[in-house]
Amino acid sequence: MSRVMASPAGLAPRVRARSGGSPAEQGRRKIYWPFITPALLFYVGFFVLPALYGVWVSFVKWRGMGDPQVFVGFGNYRRMWRDDSFRMAFTNTITILIVCGIGVFACAFLISSVLRELKLGPVLRTIMFVPHLLSPIAVGIGLGLLLSPDGLLNATLRLAGLGSAAQLWLTPDWIFKMILIATIWGSTGYYVMLMASAIGRIPAYYYEQAALDGAGRFRAFLHVTLPLTWDLVSVTAVLWMISAIRIFEFVYGLVGTGANPPPQARTMTIEVFLTTTGGAPAQYDMGLGSAMAVVMVLMTLVLVVAVRRFMRREALEF
Repeated sequence: MSRVMASPAGLAPRVRARSGGSPAEQGRRKIYWPFITPALLFYVGFFVLPALYGVWVSFVKWRGMGDPQVFVGFGNYRRMWRDDSFRMAFTNTITILIVCGIGVFACAFLISSVLRELKLGPVLRTIMFVPHLLSPIAVGIGLGLLLSPDGLLNATLRLAGLGSAAQLWLTPDWIFKMILIATIWGSTGYYVMLMASAIGRIPAYYYEQAALDGAGRFRAFLHVTLPLTWDLVSVTAVLWMISAIRIFEFVYGLVGTGANPPPQARTMTIEVFLTTTGGAPAQYDMGLGSAMAVVMVLMTLVLVVAVRRFMRREALEF
């Protein structure tokens, strides 16, 4: 009986030591705070508080400094969903997210698998990464000049005797298709770099064994490449969703107009910009713009959580 009673007493000091920590460990924790506090204050002051204030502004009618704020509840959100321009921008953003996402990841996996077998693979991979190193608006402007009526694309078609194929590529009928193609082209290089680094770490004997088992390239991709790069795929999927929802400079530069871009070329970020300070003339509708921004944040959070849960798997070690 004495042994049974002594056991909890003997464990008690260990529990207290584990929960409170030794004096040296407590001292180390106190040392961290002078280094962490400035970063926390900066984060709270320049991110958390402005974000919370933006949520508040989404519930008021306000045209900026000097104008009184009038509480309208969910009125801005109702106006937002009734706005045809916002609904088209929302649809365009979702289309970019899905269509360009499929195109980017398909191209990234295909190109990475091919470059893995080429001696010049690292050089070609670096060349493909160059568009990502440039300013997005500069790349957009360059592509806009390429697709202009007298641009290089139409000039090349005419020289090749295909003048009938020349189009006004930046008109409302074609502009969104060009945005999709240009987004895939401009984004693929970045994801090729990520995918190629992951595929390059896979030992060659896995592919050799798959070939001995009669697996072709597609089956080797499904049963070797994809499972062994799944962790990176899930992370890059999150990165893609965030970048697709907030795409702005690239599209704005591609449209290449000083006036308001046509509704067919607008994304949610462009719609927020035009609603607040960027329109011609500027609307300065801060309440409506903040409501759009809140929807963007909520959509990003929901999609990120959903994708992380859907793609959660046990890590494979090799």
